[in-house]
Order: sequence, then structure tokens, then C-alpha cells
Amino acid sequence: MKKKIVAIISATCLLAGCGSQNLGPLEEKTTKLRDDNHKLKSNIQELKQNISKENKKIDSLNKDKKNVKQAKSNKKKATNLKASSTYYQAVAKNIDQYNEIDGDVTKNKGNKSIENKLTDISNNIDSSYSDYKTKIDKENMNDADKAKNKNITKLNKDLSKAISEIRDGYTAKDKKKITKGQKLLSNITINSN
Repeated sequence: MKKKIVAIISATCLLAGCGSQNLGPLEEKTTKLRDDNHKLKSNIQELKQNISKENKKIDSLNKDKKNVKQAKSNKKKATNLKASSTYYQAVAKNIDQYNEIDGDVTKNKGNKSIENKLTDISNNIDSSYSDYKTKIDKENMNDADKAKNKNITKLNKDLSKAISEIRDGYTAKDKKKITKGQKLLSNITINSN
């Protein structure tokens, strides 16, 4: 029995010694896995921060892109406004030029100088409208720009017709045509909206 107890104690000591030898590498592996896990968590946190930074950059770029689009839109609006403003100024100038000779036109004496002035006014009206048409950005017009373009087109048509009627009547010394043209001219309304 003593031998059995000694054998059991010996076996227990041997197993305990073997167990502690196997425990050391396991503790090292556990420590290494903890360190690796900590590094992975740190890397994941860093990646999340980088993703957040990149998303902020993307948001910023999208805002810049929208601002560029808005700037382009504003530039197109400014271009259309400038074109229509220039056209209206030309119309006002041509009407002023006509008003300066209206009394002579009504007298209808067939003066070549008056006839030439009427031709110049008619040509200037056509030229102003052509300039307007080349300067506007018709493809990118908003509703207000389209309405203004429609008004300018109608104004130009009415103005050209009136001045042509007056000029043709003056050249032919036709009082009825002159009066008709003057009436057309006086009925023209300028809607700059």
C-alpha cells in the first residue's frame, strides 16, 4: 500500500510538472493573442477614424461640386440678364433715335437723310436682336429666362414690323403706311419681366 501511495504521489508530481511545462507556452500564446487582439482593435479604431475623415472629405467635395454648379448657374443667369439688358438698352436708344426724326417722318418730304436714319434704326434693331440671340444660353434657361426671351422675341417682331412699315411708307411717300407704322410703334409694350 505504501508503494501504491508513493506511486500515486510520484505520478501526481510528474503530471503536475508536465502540466506546468505545457502551461507556460499556453500563457505566452494567450498573452500574444491578447496583444494581437489589442492591436487589431486599435487598427479598427484607426480605420474608422480614417473612414470618418474620408467621408467628411467626400461631403466637402460634394458641397464644392454643388457650389461650382451653382456658380455656373449664376454665371449663366448673369449672361442671360446682361444679354437682355443690352438688348433693352439698344431698343431704348433706337426708339429715342426714331423720336428725334418722328416730326420729319410725319411731314413726309422724302428727305434721303431721314430715309437713311430709318434704315439705320431698322438695321440696328435687327442687329441688337441678333446679338441678343447669340449671347443668351438658351439650353440652360429657367422659366423666368424663357418668359423674358419670349417677351424680347415678341418685342423685336413688333418693333421691326413698325419701323419697317414707317420706313417703307416714308420711302414710298405713303401717308397711310407711315401712320399705320406709327400706330404700331405707339402700341408696343415693353415687358422686361
